[in-house]
Amino acid sequence: MNQLSIIVFSLVLGSQNASADMSMIQYKIAHRHQTKILLEEKMMTDQNFDQKIDHFSNSDQRTFKQRYFVDSSLVKGDPASAPVIYYFCGEGTCEGATGTPLVDAIAQKYGAHRVALEHRYYGYSQPFTTLTPANMRYLSMEQAIEDLANFEHFAQEQLGLRGKWISVGGSYSGELSAFYRLKHPELVVGSLASSAPVLSKDNFEEYDHYVAEVAGPECLKAIQLTVADVESKLKASSSSAKAVKKLFNSDMIVDNVDFLYVLADMAAIAIQYGYQKQFCDQITAGSKSGQLTESYAKVGTQLLSNFGITALQDSFQGAESIKPEDYLGWAGMRSWMYQSCTEFGYYQVAYSNPAEASRSSSITLQYHNNVCKRLFGLMTPVNVNQTNRTFYNNLFGAGVKNIFFTNGSNDPWSNLSITEKNPNAESNPGLKFFTISGSAHCDDLGSRVSTALTQARSEFDLLVGQWISE
Repeated sequence: MNQLSIIVFSLVLGSQNASADMSMIQYKIAHRHQTKILLEEKMMTDQNFDQKIDHFSNSDQRTFKQRYFVDSSLVKGDPASAPVIYYFCGEGTCEGATGTPLVDAIAQKYGAHRVALEHRYYGYSQPFTTLTPANMRYLSMEQAIEDLANFEHFAQEQLGLRGKWISVGGSYSGELSAFYRLKHPELVVGSLASSAPVLSKDNFEEYDHYVAEVAGPECLKAIQLTVADVESKLKASSSSAKAVKKLFNSDMIVDNVDFLYVLADMAAIAIQYGYQKQFCDQITAGSKSGQLTESYAKVGTQLLSNFGITALQDSFQGAESIKPEDYLGWAGMRSWMYQSCTEFGYYQVAYSNPAEASRSSSITLQYHNNVCKRLFGLMTPVNVNQTNRTFYNNLFGAGVKNIFFTNGSNDPWSNLSITEKNPNAESNPGLKFFTISGSAHCDDLGSRVSTALTQARSEFDLLVGQWISE
């Protein structure tokens, strides 16, 4: 399902964190004068913090173990006053505070600590042993933001990280970064929100339309022909349906529309993450040779494999397990779907004009609502208006500043972010934004190089200097 397209970013950058799980000496700072010695000793941590389960209840004192990382290897001078780059882990197992190229470069230049906190209900930071709907009621962006604040207070007071903090995130964690600065300007002096979908939307048909636009006419036609061919095979007979699912390594997927979502995801991932040429070249060549569906299956399954994900894991069926351990090492699909169903929507439905759609017309808003019923028993559709009233609308209020939004021009998620196309973009001069020409989802955080990416990274570098000096 194309919810993967927002969460696969964690896996992309996570693969760069080869040493993230290095264990270090456990410690607790007892006196302020111990800070420098202890922080020099502790180059990287993988530790647990006792986090409140419910930040909005005075009577509920339950806690869970939330995983965090601190790397102080690039700090210059007094560790207690050094700046902190607060990297927000998103919808998967957190791989640590290092390994994100832009974060590493900024920390190197400014002699900063790198700190990361694993998101509740993802990875090893599980409040409960099972992901039942009843147990997941404390999974929300509001709770996550208070997790970040509570941990930062702990890090300032107990770990001695008293310098100025800057938050960084990409995709959903970029959204968190923006809203953390919105909700807690006293804790972070600025934030980078890379490819951040800050506007919640349920019927997100613009995503599909953007995929179609970026793909281009010839590639889009090949995608549409593949979808039509697969749909006809699914309807023809049970044996035909079984054969085409097997071709796409999707034998285990029961629901046909779930399978069609995986088919759509293959194209969407290629477009969103900058592999459109590789993908489109192969399927258009397949179309000319009479092997279109086979070529689509070959390149599509290879893309999923490159991200370490199976077709089943990419499907809504892959979010049915209530065991947290079933989602370790890849995206926390069930937890993310819960957030989608209760807060964000982000449902990538087929575009209303079939001629400009890349996915099956059976992928509708009603289909998504039914998935939420299937997975969590939710009978009421997601209320994105409430989410936007709490968060998005407040970005444009007086006094909100020091948030930098970056988006790739080829990224479908830019439709929900702050860019020059957003009618509200100029209403608050405190918000900065930069559209990176020819770039994909969260490219500025990674290692790809282009003139536009260099400009975006340089702009963030300048802003960091300003924020630290304020």
